[in-house]
Amino acid sequence: MKSIKVFLVLLLIQILSLPHQGWAHSFDERYDLPLPLNIFVFGSGLIVLISFGIIFFTIPTKFLKIHPIEIVKDLKRHVFFKTVLLIIKCISLMMFFIILGACYFGDSNPLQNLAPNLIWISWWLGFSILIAIVGNFWPIFNPWLILWKIIERVFGISRPILNKLNQQKWGVWVATIFLLIWSWLEVVYPVAFVPFRVGNLILAWTVINLIAMFIYGAEVWLQSGDVFSIYFSWLGKFGIFKYNPLKDSLELNWPGIGLVRDIHQGDKDRGLAGFVIAMLSTVLFDGLHGNQIWLIFERYLAKHFETLIDVNGYFTGTIGLLLTWGIFLGLYRLSCYLSKKISGVKVKLDLANHFASSLVPIAIAYLIAHNFSSFVIQNQNIIFLISDPFNMGWNLLGSKDFRPNIAIIEAGFVWYLAISAIVIGHVLALWIGHLIASQITKSKKELIYLTAPLTVMMVALTMLSLIIIAEPMTIS
Repeated sequence: MKSIKVFLVLLLIQILSLPHQGWAHSFDERYDLPLPLNIFVFGSGLIVLISFGIIFFTIPTKFLKIHPIEIVKDLKRHVFFKTVLLIIKCISLMMFFIILGACYFGDSNPLQNLAPNLIWISWWLGFSILIAIVGNFWPIFNPWLILWKIIERVFGISRPILNKLNQQKWGVWVATIFLLIWSWLEVVYPVAFVPFRVGNLILAWTVINLIAMFIYGAEVWLQSGDVFSIYFSWLGKFGIFKYNPLKDSLELNWPGIGLVRDIHQGDKDRGLAGFVIAMLSTVLFDGLHGNQIWLIFERYLAKHFETLIDVNGYFTGTIGLLLTWGIFLGLYRLSCYLSKKISGVKVKLDLANHFASSLVPIAIAYLIAHNFSSFVIQNQNIIFLISDPFNMGWNLLGSKDFRPNIAIIEAGFVWYLAISAIVIGHVLALWIGHLIASQITKSKKELIYLTAPLTVMMVALTMLSLIIIAEPMTIS
């Protein structure tokens, strides 16, 4: 026990000795680590491994019996909340049309156009991080849902054509395909940098959403097919606030406990493992795309599949994205298969779907580690772009002359944050996985065998993700 304490102290000293200079997304400098990179990589892996033992022996299953705290009851009866919701929905709908207008009438330069900045930085990154912390407030802001509610009322649409989307057959595979396409458009195909194409993408998704809601109904589509609603929903389960529709109340939860309480939803959603793996693997692919490992992969494809290689790199990008997702999904399913085999637990469950929610903290960690600096620096563009959204020489808010401060966040802080986020994310994943496993079996022996393969995968993911982040950041 004493040796473990000494090791932890030394490891803590090592972590605190991280460099004060660093580079991440939006930084251009490289720096030398005071120690070889493999020490940081293996040290982080050891932290996750030691956490497994600490969690196994110290986390009581009674934690699950803690009830959420009701903050506000009967929300729909409160005039204040009804007024706030109405204002938010009006602002959301107004911003939807402003963004659409900026795509077609704004500056053709994406750096000077409101739409790409607001969609890819403020919304996709900002909302994702905030929802993961606070809770899923996306249904309040969802402009497509607001549009559909208006259409329903205006045209008197009372019920959908079909009562259900074949969830037993498809689960969330449709949403998984959409998520992979969305990542492809962001990283591989340059739609993110062309405002006109962003506008076409918005219109296409609007048509898909409205038609799907007309056929299946808003509730069914949002739960089974709408990639953004499902994505934000699972991020929001980690957040501290939750709306309880049965009691019409706002509740306060422990961070991450919603992922444990809603595990049975994962049992019903076929393909949930594929969706959650896509949540984290697409972020990793973004970091992987363009670094040294990627260049080796491109050279291999160019050598063996020369006729399929295109100048723009669409083929290699597509293959790389699908391979990244497929490999991670395969490794995760293998670990769940081994868990079931070596533990001897007799359950009629798809463990891959059952444990999928435990991977959400990792997806959140990757999101923060890879994109936090981009969000902080590039999101400042909104301050001056919002004053002239259509490039007509306006200065509506008096902020047209504002220019972003690229030194607002230090590179050293980003390095600290990236390592901390990845390690903490994997530790939280172990904690949630332990709580989920404790609902399957009460046997300590079965419990350790049930979670051991997942732990090995967590350690490997921690080390791999640090390597991917550090490769373009540092010289070891």
